[in-house]
Amino acid sequence: MNPELTADALLQLVHRYYPAGLRNDDPRYDASEEGQRLEALIQTHVKPSPAWKGFIQQLDEEFPDCHLWDTTIPHHDPCYSVRISLPGFVTGAPLYDCIVCLLSQLAPVYALYASHTEKKGPDQGDYWLRFPPFPPEFQAQEAKLSGLIGSTFGFTRLSNDILFTPVPDLVPRTANDGPGHAQLIDCLFTWHRW
Repeated sequence: MNPELTADALLQLVHRYYPAGLRNDDPRYDASEEGQRLEALIQTHVKPSPAWKGFIQQLDEEFPDCHLWDTTIPHHDPCYSVRISLPGFVTGAPLYDCIVCLLSQLAPVYALYASHTEKKGPDQGDYWLRFPPFPPEFQAQEAKLSGLIGSTFGFTRLSNDILFTPVPDLVPRTANDGPGHAQLIDCLFTWHRW
């Protein structure tokens, strides 16, 4: 792995964008040097980059039997995100399986996870998120998506060990928790996972 993409290097990086020891509802959070740096970075990505727009178009072409949702939320977290259903998805059907891609705006890294939702009746259902290894039915989509990200952006996929490295002194800007709960995945991408 690239030495700039180790857990220690990424921890140092996120400390440049999030103020240590402050909740995100503290006025000093946004006013801090780190908060200002993060805001400036997010503002540069409010309008999707040409590379991201081209990637979304490429996904539409490469996954013709799937539904695609660009779930990036401008002004929110420092990442682009997209959900790709497994083949056979039907709008309104009780089963919704997809792979979610998170592409960081802070570093040339990405993460993938699998999402499963199955409605079994009123107020009943089965829901889970999984990080690798994925169940077999997700693996073909995972391999294809990972290859496209690598060939399009040259980004590195982070291992679970790195993604879930604790960052106890930082709070992501949109998180509902105080210090002590963040992990690298929350700071490099988003803490919103569904």
